[in-house]
Amino acid sequence: MTEARLFSRHSIGTRIAALFMLLILVITAAMTYVSISVSTNELLDSSTEYTEQLIRRVNAELDMYVEYMKDISDFIVDNGAVAAYLRAANEHRLTDAACREAQEQLAAAQKIRSEITAIALIPESGGALFGSEGASLNTYSNYQNADWYQAALQEPNEVQVSSSRVENLIAGQYNWVVSFSKAVLDRAGNMQGVLLIDLNYQIIDRLCADIQLGSRGYIYLIDQSGGILWHPQQDLIYAGLKEENVAEVLAAADGRTLSGKGRMRRLYVACASEATGWTAVGVAYTQELLRSQDRIYKTYLLIAAAALILALVFALQLSRSIAGPIRRLMQTMRRVEDGDLHVRSQVSSRTELGQLSDSFDHMIAKTAELMDERLRSEEQKRKSEWKALQAQIQPHFLYNTLDSIIWMSHAGRNAEVVEMTSALALLLRSSIGDGSDTNTLKKEIAHVRSYLTIQKMRYNEKLRYEIDLDPQTEDCLLPKLILQPLVENAIYHGIKVKQQGGTVRIESLLEEDRLLITVEDDGVGMTPEQLETILDKKESDAESTKIGVYNVNERLQLFFGPDAVMKYYSTPGVRTMVMLVLPIVRGKEEDSHAED
Repeated sequence: MTEARLFSRHSIGTRIAALFMLLILVITAAMTYVSISVSTNELLDSSTEYTEQLIRRVNAELDMYVEYMKDISDFIVDNGAVAAYLRAANEHRLTDAACREAQEQLAAAQKIRSEITAIALIPESGGALFGSEGASLNTYSNYQNADWYQAALQEPNEVQVSSSRVENLIAGQYNWVVSFSKAVLDRAGNMQGVLLIDLNYQIIDRLCADIQLGSRGYIYLIDQSGGILWHPQQDLIYAGLKEENVAEVLAAADGRTLSGKGRMRRLYVACASEATGWTAVGVAYTQELLRSQDRIYKTYLLIAAAALILALVFALQLSRSIAGPIRRLMQTMRRVEDGDLHVRSQVSSRTELGQLSDSFDHMIAKTAELMDERLRSEEQKRKSEWKALQAQIQPHFLYNTLDSIIWMSHAGRNAEVVEMTSALALLLRSSIGDGSDTNTLKKEIAHVRSYLTIQKMRYNEKLRYEIDLDPQTEDCLLPKLILQPLVENAIYHGIKVKQQGGTVRIESLLEEDRLLITVEDDGVGMTPEQLETILDKKESDAESTKIGVYNVNERLQLFFGPDAVMKYYSTPGVRTMVMLVLPIVRGKEEDSHAED
């Protein structure tokens, strides 16, 4: 505790500087043993040079062998019997004698080296002749697309050396081989076929087995594509039980790299062959290379261990003085991320961490203040927008209705005057309401029914209407006066302009977790151009409120949010229907959606 209070009186920079000063003292003491390290490095360099010489020797022997196999390939290609066989096969006049003579040449060449597993002669017209008696072409072999075949076609004047692969050319045989392939040309330079010679790994085993890199060291080969061509533990490599860091070895600038730690620390020395394109990699364990230095290493490790222990003591002290405040500050940040703007970090320190904590607490307080102000502003803005949108929906037909009442009164139609006046009173009363911005669907339908009663008396038989209200939807909440503009739009733009009039149908139902309301008329309909812009904001005129549809959509978005969907469907001369797909909000949830 005393040490913690001592460190807390200093800045983070002072503490880090003091700790690093102590660490440097330890490093300085360890530098007395640099000479030992230098001698160790020199020994490692000499071992590396020796390993590289061995690898170069393997490469040279492989290159000589590859050149020898290329000479064999050239000898077979230049053989007259081979040329005669290919010419006859391509001209479809092949005889048994030609096959026998060519096969004898292939069989003789195959017996030259025991590691040759197969020699095949493939005419351009298809098929294959093998040096092994009784061998036949695998009907499922797609040799025309094989790398060795394509390489021979692309460079017909060179013998091509393939990577390690499974040979499936001969029926019933699937051996791992390395292949030599060469195109066979006639005197005019025309392609006649391809010669293939497959080798097993005997020669590679023999060449690499002579190289000793300690009791655990070994050599492996990498092909041109970066895959492992040969490995002393080939079965483990192909089974995925052993891996080599091929990419790291090939990426080494000078072909040398060290990998691993302790007993598994390995020296990799790579050398590429220009003749084959293969890379021979020697792997030697540094523990064996530096066996005479084990005692020096032990001494060095003891010193290093003591230095690490000393550094650990100081690191723990640094952790106690810094990690605690940082941890509390991080916990505070997480709570702020979760939305708690009232939490404080409460890091009491005179260091930079304490200053950072104070600044963070001040930022939280300021952010909370700004958030509260923003919420109040947004709430006021939403109320203003709500009132403004609602105020735009005016019962503009009031003047026409009053004119109709006056006209009917002069005509002595007192009963109709009473009916229209009563409907108008109900309409105005529901419009003014009790100050609430919402209505149940039942009240909204009653308001629309009063409106339709007035319009029905004005237009007589030209206007008909039907209302089908699902009882389960009656207590669903809507913004007030949301349906009247849709009905008004159906009358003025659908029914009124149709000579024989029409019917307005209003329907509601529940579908899963959504409320569906449709207002449909069989009026003149709309063109695709009108339908495309129906929800756009428009200017109003003296006849009707064209902005009604736009305002309905705006008010639905304000009330329900993006879950509210308003869709128009129309067929010119047939019908128009608007569908509202809304979240279900029951009357008991009114307080959470309606404004005061």
